[in-house]
Amino acid sequence: MFEEYKDRKVLITGATGFKGAWLTFILKRFGAEVHGFGLNPDTEPNLHGIFGHDKDEKIQIKNILESGYTDYIVDEIKPDILFHLASQPLVSESYKDPAGTFSTNITGLVNLLETLRRKSQTKNVVVITSDKCYSTEYGKKYFSEEDPMGGLDPYSASKACAEIVTKSYYNSFLKEVGINVVTARAGNIVGGGDWSKDRLIPDIVKAISGGRDIELRNPGAIRPWQHVFDALCGYLTIGEKMLGGKLRGFKSYNFGPAKNEDFNVLRIAAKFAEKFGISGKRIVINNPDFYETEILKLDTGRVYRDYGWKSVWNTEECLEASAEWYMKFYYVGTKITEFSEMQFENYLSKLSDRAK
Repeated sequence: MFEEYKDRKVLITGATGFKGAWLTFILKRFGAEVHGFGLNPDTEPNLHGIFGHDKDEKIQIKNILESGYTDYIVDEIKPDILFHLASQPLVSESYKDPAGTFSTNITGLVNLLETLRRKSQTKNVVVITSDKCYSTEYGKKYFSEEDPMGGLDPYSASKACAEIVTKSYYNSFLKEVGINVVTARAGNIVGGGDWSKDRLIPDIVKAISGGRDIELRNPGAIRPWQHVFDALCGYLTIGEKMLGGKLRGFKSYNFGPAKNEDFNVLRIAAKFAEKFGISGKRIVINNPDFYETEILKLDTGRVYRDYGWKSVWNTEECLEASAEWYMKFYYVGTKITEFSEMQFENYLSKLSDRAK
């Protein structure tokens, strides 16, 4: 499984973040030569440190906005495939610092694309954007890849722009030098090791571990929840098709749970609290001070029709795995890296059984 990555050079932007640290961890498991860079993690603890990536010379602390750095690293590594995850990932932060959000999510991407069009030895690129790239202003709630881009908040707008910029670079420059590009639009991701602010599961975990009530901004909001393993193995499936010569040109794919997996924020919070033995009475509602889309679902049929990919764990299993990871971290004293390896092997076992 994922044999195409063995001994391949892989470059990850945003390698120090939640998804980037897990992706580094997983690719090493598959025998890839992993290189990456990203900002210094802004939470303590963080997976970058927990997994020991901070001691790996191939994973550097660098800003994608740093002049000349992407030119240097792509020229130095000459990766077989590149996963672009570097971004400002929070809706709440985009309201506090819209200029910084647009700068990182658009100008940072342009820096990378400029490098690729000048140094075209890297032929396979997966650009991770977001399910929030779609226009929601006309009331649509269930989105396929052909729906129009848009965004009513700075974060969503930046992700819509990232999609448009990537496609324009492909058609104008990258296509003619044979670079294959996929944009990947994943739903809301849960899993062990995320401590980011203003995210549902991390906020719940921090509240529970600190003995505080669980505060919810938007209890009725419905999102396409999926485990980080499902999202990343979806990306890796696409990348493997690119490396194997089975995916050429430009494509966009949604990654998310099954269509009938409709869990709102309150239901997620209640179930997660239950797994920690916390009463639902400790869940309180605070009105948000910024706009968020109420209902957002993804049509993931295209990636299934093209390559047979669909999420392995349902929402209940996502929550079970996430809660178990945090409980091991906070209360059991388990060696969390060893437990992470075991949890991922259990996931792979179910993925392998499905493929039989």
